[in-house]
Amino acid sequence: ELGGISATVMTADGTWSGTVGTADGVRDLSVDDQFAIGSVTKSLTAAQVMLMVEAVELSLDDLAADHLPLELEFDTEGVTIRHLLGHRSGIPDYWEPVLETLSADLLRVWTPADLLALAPSTRGAAGGAFEYGDINYRLLGLVIEEVRGRPVAEVLREGALAVDGLERLVYQPDEEPTEPMAMPGGESTAILEMGGGYLPSLAAVTVDGTAAAVASDSPSLARWWRAFCAGEIVSQASLTEMSTFPDRSIFDGGYGLGLFNPAHPFAPAVGHTGVALGVAHTDDKYGYHAWAACLAEEGSVIVVLTNREAGFSFGFLHGMVVPLLDVLRSG
Repeated sequence: ELGGISATVMTADGTWSGTVGTADGVRDLSVDDQFAIGSVTKSLTAAQVMLMVEAVELSLDDLAADHLPLELEFDTEGVTIRHLLGHRSGIPDYWEPVLETLSADLLRVWTPADLLALAPSTRGAAGGAFEYGDINYRLLGLVIEEVRGRPVAEVLREGALAVDGLERLVYQPDEEPTEPMAMPGGESTAILEMGGGYLPSLAAVTVDGTAAAVASDSPSLARWWRAFCAGEIVSQASLTEMSTFPDRSIFDGGYGLGLFNPAHPFAPAVGHTGVALGVAHTDDKYGYHAWAACLAEEGSVIVVLTNREAGFSFGFLHGMVVPLLDVLRSG
């Protein structure tokens, strides 16, 4: 089986990191290998938005339209910042039409306007049912840039990512991944050149943006989650707001504001899971899977990253994490 797994566990007693498998079908994984972390990026973006709320630059109940570029020409129809954070905007996602063309040009640079033009016109009511979609977080990225008047990568680095030890956590494509890197699907390093040097490709990360474009090794991502859950990034009040789960969803534990309970029913937790496509995008297979969370009962952080190609499955993600949970509980 191609690929492998990198994991980091942080507890009050110390930090452990380990790997198994290969980065590219030949070289063994190291704990320094960067992986695409997919939608775990959303928690980082949400933390930045909450920092701006704390600074009174935004309110959760502000209309998104009041903070989006005027030239965008995209009607958000009563959608608030809170709706976007919680995937309750009613705006349908653009992924189906994007997937039809994404693998055809791995070096294409997608703009937000390109993506928004592909969003289906039929939509639900703002503030209605939970409907997970990257479009919500791409709009939040535009809000961050419009309010601050600076590229989102700069804002993140001085805000939500202003944590020691995050040099190998990078926001693509503004920040480039560097060796060592785990290849999508565990394939050869030839894939890296095909994708323009990004994980998994330049086209994919420009589509992903503030929804899913970050790459990281497992220790760096664990450092971020430790700081976040310790209240060192956003305030405890913001943490409470973000981790309030109003009802159940497809994630079973309920989605808050950039967070859900990815461990449910295995352990009380707040965190996120993510996937990132392989280069070929065939058979609904993903080149990366990620799982990251703070576990309240254990007072610990677990991050698991893999470049083993598989279809999206919570069973697959949980299967990587449960053995670590068992070890934590056994002391």
